[in-house]
Amino acid sequence: MALSCKHWEIAPDTYAIQCPGYLPGPGRLPGWGYVISYLIVGEETALLQDTGYGNVDLRGYAESLCQKPLIAVNSHVHPDHSGGNSQFDTVYVLEGEVDSEEPVYFPQSGELARCQDVIDEGDYHFSFWKDEQVIDLGGREVEVLRIEGHSKGSMALLDRRTRFLFSGDAILKRVLMLGGLPLSAYRAALVRTDQNYDFIDIYGSHWYEPLGRDYIGKMINLIDSYDPEKTESAPWMPGSDMVMFCHGNAFEEKDFCAVGFPSDGWEMMTR
Repeated sequence: MALSCKHWEIAPDTYAIQCPGYLPGPGRLPGWGYVISYLIVGEETALLQDTGYGNVDLRGYAESLCQKPLIAVNSHVHPDHSGGNSQFDTVYVLEGEVDSEEPVYFPQSGELARCQDVIDEGDYHFSFWKDEQVIDLGGREVEVLRIEGHSKGSMALLDRRTRFLFSGDAILKRVLMLGGLPLSAYRAALVRTDQNYDFIDIYGSHWYEPLGRDYIGKMINLIDSYDPEKTESAPWMPGSDMVMFCHGNAFEEKDFCAVGFPSDGWEMMTR
């Protein structure tokens, strides 16, 4: 059976598009395998944050919602956020996320096979945005914010009209620290975001409900209470060896939050 997307409107001309996924997530707290892309529509152009696994025709789906030229953005270049990049000529990322303007391709197993609409498209290249750069979609401005931690160049988007922060994987119920950065760097990025920018809700890529602004404080408190003796194993996929530190028992709880990282990296994480 062909995979498909579904969507809902979270504000006028602002859509969440749920794309099919695969990975259940690490450990006893499985999270959600799907990926949510966000479509922000201005008067002249529309911005699509993240292109999913590339297993559906996301570009066609987004264009059917907005009937505007699309600007494609990767919040970061992990394969569940960049798999459909080849449907676009140019994909924007934050400076420091990748070191090249050349495309990034990920090996696709049979399970992660791309859809034909993606395979048939041509090449693409990266172009780079700067931290705090403002993107004008025509009567609607979106600001680029750096929130490093999940990756070295994770990009969030602040929509000045709705005051929504679209965080990618930078702020989630469970943030996997895969950028090789210590928790102190991630904590500093959270504090900077909380203190310097005006937003009311946070929309991430792997949970369908918004997180309130106060969720940043909950994540900071979690980091401040970090205790390596209270981490737990969080097997994710073959060959992975992850651990998690969390507040709460169930992913679905309102106040649940967690950080995860490679089990051999906790000393680096606590620098």
